[in-house]
Amino acid sequence: MNLSVAIALGVVSGLAGAMPSAYLFEVALRGEPSRAASVARGLVSTMASFAMLSLAMLAVHLLAPEATLAFGCATCATFLAVWGIESVRGLRAMRAHGNVEGKDE
Repeated sequence: MNLSVAIALGVVSGLAGAMPSAYLFEVALRGEPSRAASVARGLVSTMASFAMLSLAMLAVHLLAPEATLAFGCATCATFLAVWGIESVRGLRAMRAHGNVEGKDE
């Protein structure tokens, strides 16, 4: 497998692995009452993401062992980039409400 193909597939895999939990995070940010985010849904999305990423790594390791490192690095970097962006969005949403209760000293 060509190195650029492995990296491109790693980026796609990282995006696909981040999507179940990112979708649930977006639902929670919007506060949609019809699609409430729950602990059970969060756990299922985390398990689905883990299974997807693990199976992708296994497939690459079995089919093209020389591309495992490049694929894994691209997958991990993409996954962490998505969650870095989502964490900043969550922080901004939290600070936008301005509901600071209590006084820390």
